[in-house]
Amino acid sequence: MNTTYSNEGRGGFALVEILIAIAILSIAMLAIISGVSSGIAAISGNRNMTRAMLIAKSRLSLYYVYRMREPDAQEEAVKEYPGFSYSRKTTKFEHELFGPVNARRVEITVHWTERGRKRNYTLSYVYPERM
Repeated sequence: MNTTYSNEGRGGFALVEILIAIAILSIAMLAIISGVSSGIAAISGNRNMTRAMLIAKSRLSLYYVYRMREPDAQEEAVKEYPGFSYSRKTTKFEHELFGPVNARRVEITVHWTERGRKRNYTLSYVYPERM
């Protein structure tokens, strides 16, 4: 009695093929996870930048409401947004071509810490001096 065994009818994967498939899947998952975490970090950074813009514009509006007569501010905390502070500095405006003109420049800088790094956003506005 002679019996021969044939592999033609059996389907399946060898151990090496399964290991290669797992390695490829792991690399793809690592790329997806790093992309998602980078996206989350970018969204968080944009949220803080948007808050800084809102703070700067609202402080500039308040400065305008008080007839641009408030004293300069240095690192004042913003109670509506914990972790944010702002500075306001008013200087005489000098045009790069015409030199000093009858105007003033106010700069509002918002400061915050993001991932251990100090960040800031500056908004400036030039307005004519009152006579």
